[in-house]
Amino acid sequence: MKQPVFGRKKIIKGLIVSLIIGISVFLLVFLITIDRNTIKSLQYMDEKFLLLATIAIFLTVVIEALRIQVISQAIGETISFWISVKIFYISFFLGGITPYFSGAIPGQVFLFNQHGISAGKGILIATIRPIIKSIIFLVIAPILFFYFRDLLEEYELLSWFLLMVAIGFSAMVISVFALSVRNPQRLELLLRRIEKITFLNNFFSKPAVQQRWEVIISQIRLFQRSYHLLLKHPEKIVMAFLYTFLYWLIYFSIAPLLLLAMEIQLAFTLVLAIQILIFFLLPYLPTPGGSGAAELGFVSLFSFFMPSHLLGIYVGGWRLFTFYLNIIIGALLSLSLLKDWMVRK
Repeated sequence: MKQPVFGRKKIIKGLIVSLIIGISVFLLVFLITIDRNTIKSLQYMDEKFLLLATIAIFLTVVIEALRIQVISQAIGETISFWISVKIFYISFFLGGITPYFSGAIPGQVFLFNQHGISAGKGILIATIRPIIKSIIFLVIAPILFFYFRDLLEEYELLSWFLLMVAIGFSAMVISVFALSVRNPQRLELLLRRIEKITFLNNFFSKPAVQQRWEVIISQIRLFQRSYHLLLKHPEKIVMAFLYTFLYWLIYFSIAPLLLLAMEIQLAFTLVLAIQILIFFLLPYLPTPGGSGAAELGFVSLFSFFMPSHLLGIYVGGWRLFTFYLNIIIGALLSLSLLKDWMVRK
């Protein structure tokens, strides 16, 4: 039995670091913006919109589990709905406690492997979602930002710069994905050249690193075969795009619902545009799960559209619904899985 890609100490340490960064930034913003009007506004919050936000975040989990099932079926694998839910939560947690969300894909591949899915197929299932997300964002984001360029005029230069950087990174990721399925030999050659770079010799000379590097290279061809299996089921690809679109549409609806709970009216498409910019950039930020950066980004962009005394509580509520709720559930499931693994071991 393969050793899990995470341990109890790493899980707890990662969770603590992510919470400390996020809570520290929230407290800083909250203490700066709080006044007597903040308490009054909290007393008159509309609870039905908070309930809708709660339903929305759990609905996104259902949609993501269905997406995992659709992709698995397209490449000849079967996975239950409940297992798909657990994989989503655990991989969300592992991504949320690691820089650049780097723990999400290895965590998913490990979990798929534990349920009889090969590493090559597991990599495809794990990577197809961010690829589809990048494609959808690449199409929608520039349109929304062009449409709202007047409202963002004070931050126009910064917003467009960040958007172009995010688009550049996403285009690069999509290009690597395309290269790995169309010409795996060229990608393998590129990886071999990286391995021979002079200042990286010491790094790649380590036995553990060398072993993992060889595993990555050996899985490239398996990944290509899995992708060709997926192409034989275009209806599944369409469903994967639909599920991904619905996931982000519902996920992004949480922020407007929280605004409505505070009786603040903002155009849904404007709130959508702001969130796309933030979530475009989060995977490329070094803090665990983008903690700190996400809160500061939300504060800076929403400060133009809502009262300052509600900024802190709004950002805290948004982050709680969209991030920490999933993180806590994922942590509990991860610790439970690790305990079960140790018992079987």
